[in-house]
Amino acid sequence: MSETTLYSLIVINLLIVIGLIAYIVRLLKQQQQKRVENELKIQGIAADVSKHRLHLIESLQVISRAILNEEIPLTEASIRCKVLLDNLDPQLAQSEAYIVFNEVFEQSKHIPRLEAWKALKGPEKLEFIAHMETLESDYNDRLVNAAKCLLAQDFNRYH
Repeated sequence: MSETTLYSLIVINLLIVIGLIAYIVRLLKQQQQKRVENELKIQGIAADVSKHRLHLIESLQVISRAILNEEIPLTEASIRCKVLLDNLDPQLAQSEAYIVFNEVFEQSKHIPRLEAWKALKGPEKLEFIAHMETLESDYNDRLVNAAKCLLAQDFNRYH
């Protein structure tokens, strides 16, 4: 093998090695950029989750105050609290202090809501209203206690 061929092969191999190094460096930079982008996405998602949890907590506290100030029907408040608690922490929703929201929810879920309620005729509404009044009188004390517990609840672990 001649010297020129040998030097030519060495140069070709060096060019291949340099090309591969450039390719590896480019891939590493892309991987680093993707890692940074993913971290930013995760931080954004975490901020959104935290904001959503804060909204749930604030909503629970507003409804609790409305219960205590008798500004909202207890059946409606129970339904809202049950849904909010389920979204915030299903285990908390099943705790002894808040299970009353679920009980009222279960006993009132046959009552039409929103547009279906608006479509009801007067006598039909009266039946449901009577049922809601019975529920509210039966569960009044427990619902008020649950509202007080919600206002006293430490929600710091959800931030």
